[in-house]
Amino acid sequence: MPVRIGKIELIGLTNIYTEDTRNLVQQRVPGQSGNIFQDLGREPVTVVMEGILLGEDTQGALEELRQAQMKATPMAFAADAIAGADLTDVLIADFQVKQLAGHESRYSFFLKVKEYVEPPASEDAGAAAVDEAAAEDAAAWAQGSTDAAAVLQNPDSLMEAVDSNPEVLAHLSPDELGSVVTQTQDKLSGENFGNLVGALGKTNPGAVGGFLDSLKNSGSLGGFIQKLAAEGVNLMQKLKGIDLGAALSLVKAIAGAGDFLAKLKRVVDEATALGDAVGNFDPLGPFKELDMGANP
Repeated sequence: MPVRIGKIELIGLTNIYTEDTRNLVQQRVPGQSGNIFQDLGREPVTVVMEGILLGEDTQGALEELRQAQMKATPMAFAADAIAGADLTDVLIADFQVKQLAGHESRYSFFLKVKEYVEPPASEDAGAAAVDEAAAEDAAAWAQGSTDAAAVLQNPDSLMEAVDSNPEVLAHLSPDELGSVVTQTQDKLSGENFGNLVGALGKTNPGAVGGFLDSLKNSGSLGGFIQKLAAEGVNLMQKLKGIDLGAALSLVKAIAGAGDFLAKLKRVVDEATALGDAVGNFDPLGPFKELDMGANP
């Protein structure tokens, strides 16, 4: 009747039985015959095993069982129906070993195990994780607010602050951000502007329209459109997958204007190059290169 506990297979069992009990509380009724029993549920199943410990590494098996009993470590349990097939995990309640005379690595044992049930999680088991997440959010919000105040005091630090913590944009109103960008427009490239609008779309998409309106009202939006065109920056690509709502038409207009200016610049460059080529063209050039001395 093999039984496996943990990784140890007890193949030398000579006796095995189970103890199944219920917790019944007897209530006596004064003046009446008989009693009332209150059923408080069954007790953990107990399995008692006796036999001889056999195998290649009996010393290792003994040590593993001793450690599990000493530390109250749950162990996997598998047996047939007679030994309680419904058990999956057990605790070792009692473990007794005797070495058999004349055999160096053969032992008789008495082993009592009890059914182990995972204790229920407490109601506030997840509170620590929630508190930790709330603390992290609060810290991030406080850091973003501090960074935003620093940007307002030093507009030149805007892109560095956004690169290290994009959430800083959530703490700046559209007009505040527009004012900072207007003050630093000479130092911002078209790529900087595109990255800034993209980051704003991801952190606070509802502020994109107000931010662009602020730049338009300050007269600096046209300069950024020219920078986008000159550098070939695709503003719509920066905002891909972001729901811009009412600001979508304005963003498309800016992207279209930039694309038009970029194409216009290419046409002007090509026309200039063609004009230079025509101006430098000498129709008699090929004839001047002929070796006139070769004629008779």
